[in-house]
Amino acid sequence: MTQINKLSDNISVCMQIFPEQLDFIKEQGFTTIINNRPDMEKPGQPFAGDIEKLAREAGLEYVHLPMQPGQITPELIAAMAEVFSKAEGPILAHCASGMRSTILWCFANVKEMGVDAVIDAATNAGMDVEKIRPALTGYAAQ
Repeated sequence: MTQINKLSDNISVCMQIFPEQLDFIKEQGFTTIINNRPDMEKPGQPFAGDIEKLAREAGLEYVHLPMQPGQITPELIAAMAEVFSKAEGPILAHCASGMRSTILWCFANVKEMGVDAVIDAATNAGMDVEKIRPALTGYAAQ
């Protein structure tokens, strides 16, 4: 299984997941999967619809919120925050490397937690998001 990096008590991130990993994900206590990776980004990547079907069969919630690298939008941040607020258990968000999922988590939480706190949480999870500090600062001030 790929490495899972914990951002908060209920949110973790990882790189691309595959169908054969769903049982392990469920065994780890996750109840919801968020896929932040667009379909067809890279050869060999499973389609979101295929993983969604298998995840639901395994008793997991599944949400596909694709983000192109570097193309974060207020709508995407709001959609991610909504999933965070409505999920009834631990969430595993994934993309190619876990970075987009981490960045979305940072934006979804920065107004409540503050810039330093979200960057520290990401850093503690092994994700270097220092380069987005100016964008987080601007977004938090809105």
